Amino acid sequence: MHLIPENIIKNLLSLWTGDFKGLDEGTGEYQLQSAVIEQVGNACNIAGDTTPAAFGARVPNLATQQHYFTAESYTLFTTLLGPVVLRDRFAKPTYYKHFLELVSIFNDCLKLTIDRDYVDVELRKRIAKWVQDFEKYYYQYNPARLSVCTLTLHAMLHIPDDILNAGPMWCYWNYVTERFVGYLVRSSKSRKNPYASFARRLREIAQNNLIKVKYQLYRELDLSDRREEESRGHTIASYPDICVLRPHAHGPLAPPVLKAVKNYLLRTFEVSADEVSGCIPADVSHWGKISFMDGGDKIRAAELVMHSEQNMTRDASFIKYSRGVDLNRNHRHMPVLLQRQPAYGQLLRIIEFVANLPTIHHDQGHPVQQARTVWLAIVRPVKILAKSKCLGIPYYQDNSFVPIEAIDVDDISCLVSRIPDHKPGPRRWALCERQDAMGAAEEQPESI
Repeated sequence: MHLIPENIIKNLLSLWTGDFKGLDEGTGEYQLQSAVIEQVGNACNIAGDTTPAAFGARVPNLATQQHYFTAESYTLFTTLLGPVVLRDRFAKPTYYKHFLELVSIFNDCLKLTIDRDYVDVELRKRIAKWVQDFEKYYYQYNPARLSVCTLTLHAMLHIPDDILNAGPMWCYWNYVTERFVGYLVRSSKSRKNPYASFARRLREIAQNNLIKVKYQLYRELDLSDRREEESRGHTIASYPDICVLRPHAHGPLAPPVLKAVKNYLLRTFEVSADEVSGCIPADVSHWGKISFMDGGDKIRAAELVMHSEQNMTRDASFIKYSRGVDLNRNHRHMPVLLQRQPAYGQLLRIIEFVANLPTIHHDQGHPVQQARTVWLAIVRPVKILAKSKCLGIPYYQDNSFVPIEAIDVDDISCLVSRIPDHKPGPRRWALCERQDAMGAAEEQPESI
């Protein structure tokens, strides 16, 4: 976190904005115009509302609030916002491509697991090439510009050795330590005796943990945010790792939703078109949130839980999921050949009902009961216009949706962030995912 986000990325932003140790751009053309910097800053503000809070804090405005950037802000800018908001911003695309290579290297370093041979050979070469290109573009082999060749730039070359010796970067980064320190600092209300307050808080945490262990009161004394799922969540046996949360309603399905549910039942179970209408009850349960247990994402359904810019809530309804696509869909006389493919869309609601499916009989003569309780996610898919060549980020046009579909909640992969593109015409959005280590469950200190 200190090497790449708080040093390399910070220095690059200072170079691009013309604020690095009084240096001009020399023989290069990497500095961004003031109007471009302002537009990038506005994009950071917009992305704050369309990036789920689970991804991290809002990225401050690059033009006016760069002094508020933290290691987390630099990391989110690098892995999510930067590849989108900086595209086609430089006078020469060389600098953007150089930045994307750093993003790709950073993403590889953030993987939960990484191949040893790749680190020792390929990653080492890529980092060395990136450092050499940095010297070419920014140092320009001019002794008067030697200040751009910082110690942290040289430290980049040692990343492969660090990974080989100690594991991926997330194994020893300082986010956990600094977040605990921040929590501890906020727990003190005394300016006169802050250290006594710190010591008391640590003692209380230790006592609380000891009581939980000694008397097996893990659930009763669990003060974390995950308690909401246990106290107000609804679970069923067929989905042991998922729970749904309020708001909750009970009522009929709208015609488009009913059509999507019928299509799901037809392609998933052995039921005919004449029987499918009788499999769906007149009234079903509608849920507004879905949570994946053990530190997974909590996703809001857009139709039941509206995000409000006035109340500073953030949109957490866009998801990545998988669905079966018929490879022979354009050949009506060929058999159906389904293949799982990723898709993106907005979660509208979660519905629950007992599907009254007919009993089927196989060749052996044993009846098989199909009836079961299902949780279906009603999704409004987006129409993907294009994907970036370097990082494979998908783009879609504002309000460019296709007819809604119903999927099993197990097919939901993860939350995604929407980053605004700056191309003229109807607004386009990039759909970005967290990298492995950034999306892993984080153990937050408990409050008592």
